[in-house]
Amino acid sequence: MKSRRGGRPKAGERLQRERHILDVAGETFLRLGFDGTTMDAVAERARISKRTLYARYRDKAALFNAVLGGLIDHWLVPIDRFQSGQGALKETLLTLARYLSLFALTPQSVGVTRILIAESERQPGFGRMAIESGRRPALRVIASILRRHRAELRRVDLDMAAEHFMNLVVDGHLQLACLGVQSSRRQIEHRVRTAVDMFLSGVRRRGMA
Repeated sequence: MKSRRGGRPKAGERLQRERHILDVAGETFLRLGFDGTTMDAVAERARISKRTLYARYRDKAALFNAVLGGLIDHWLVPIDRFQSGQGALKETLLTLARYLSLFALTPQSVGVTRILIAESERQPGFGRMAIESGRRPALRVIASILRRHRAELRRVDLDMAAEHFMNLVVDGHLQLACLGVQSSRRQIEHRVRTAVDMFLSGVRRRGMA
């Protein structure tokens, strides 16, 4: 019996095609920036018709939102495992800080952040999405870790403490990277350990180690 040709693609094929389009779009945005990227260029590089691309994404902003959403999803999946971990507070925070720092410094993360900053006035929705879908869920994970070790901590606002933790371990590194300052793995590790030590010295009860 001959295999059927044509018709609608299977779910797996659709997902694979979607990933391919977003991979190509992400590479194009990073190389050409938001202004320099066109739907025509993405369609050509992805080897699909413009009609196929527009059927999925109504415009360039929607396409970038999809690229951003994919990056956020990829970032958040490993973070979730920290919510149920049973390790010591310092080691848990060190492991999380390493992951957050290294992910934030990937070329894709740095490139997307530069676009978010450059487009913040014209496309404020990009930044809102990054905060609502990416940063705030990460902050909730950090706060849940601190809540699990509440007995070791001073009476502090754990949500605010999570924000300060993010500022210490991610924001400074990412700002330097966006300015073109490269960091070695040794420098990143030193900053991570220093940031976690500084954070714990501020939120831990005296005598806790």
